Amino acid sequence: MSSLCHVGLSGKEEMDNRIQAAIALRKQGEYEQSRQALKVLVAEPTLRALALLNIAWSYDNEGNEQEAEQWYRAALEAGLTGEDEFEARFGLASTLRCLGQYAQAKILFEEILTHWPQATEVRPLYALCLHNLGEHQQAVSLLLNCIAQHPDARTAPYARALREYAHRPEG
Repeated sequence: MSSLCHVGLSGKEEMDNRIQAAIALRKQGEYEQSRQALKVLVAEPTLRALALLNIAWSYDNEGNEQEAEQWYRAALEAGLTGEDEFEARFGLASTLRCLGQYAQAKILFEEILTHWPQATEVRPLYALCLHNLGEHQQAVSLLLNCIAQHPDARTAPYARALREYAHRPEG
């Protein structure tokens, strides 16, 4: 199963038409065709990092986290910034968790939350990682806080109680 389902563009207003075409292929499930188009763009310095990130997403969407890992790393080494850097780090952390590399994933999730504290989408996957590491109380606490901070209409009346339970060692 894919660690993340990336379907968006990478946060850039204007994007090279060739990258957009490769993204469209990926969205249609044409992963190999998408990657082939993107691999050509890796040679272009201004498109390299974004092409590498989209190759990683292609492998990730296909459920091939083993292959996606190296492409996420290459994209980060190529110098992504801003939202693209966030997406690559988040994708890599999620992929590492799926590959059973929980300690590495935890470190990366914590770095992401330090640099992007507003990224609420990271917290549930970080909680899964904590659970995988046997840090069950911390995982449950994190999830209860997520629910309490972002309640829906049915959980809103319980937000205060959930916050209290989140801070109790015994749950």
